[in-house]
Amino acid sequence: MWSRPIVSNVVTLDVNATYLTDAGKRVPALVSLGFDPLDPVAITVRAQVDEPRLAMATFARALFVVDDDRWAGPAGPAGLAGRDEPDGPVGLAGPDEPSVADGARVEPVVRGGRRLLSVSVPCPGGRAALEMSATRVSAFIQRTYTLVPVAAEAAMIDLDLDLGLAALGCG
Repeated sequence: MWSRPIVSNVVTLDVNATYLTDAGKRVPALVSLGFDPLDPVAITVRAQVDEPRLAMATFARALFVVDDDRWAGPAGPAGLAGRDEPDGPVGLAGPDEPSVADGARVEPVVRGGRRLLSVSVPCPGGRAALEMSATRVSAFIQRTYTLVPVAAEAAMIDLDLDLGLAALGCG
């Protein structure tokens, strides 16, 4: 018996970004952030740099929560907020403690007076990093928390399904 597919209201944001190469070169890139309420703890980042290939990675949504009151200004970043508990306080990482998960890093930076969010992942030559407008990304992330608050995340996740798909190599 076939069941009706679940319709999801995926929310996306396209933002101009800068790709920082291992050699220190800055290359314009178009980045698309995606949030699917059916997977409320994840943000998908798709980036197209100066080649036709599209890079994609999935990050924990909590990594993108920036505490606007904690920016250090032109001297450098002050840190990134992450959620300690579903309904708990927002914790703040210091300048030497960006939010990190499995080698991925998300940290606020100030460059040329602009507040940016740097998203980087390990790669064979070191780290691949994208910098994008912190204001636009923060507004997008806030919108995702309006759609699915932290307290509702657990109800949206089907761990049995996720584990079953992972066992089949599909997730």
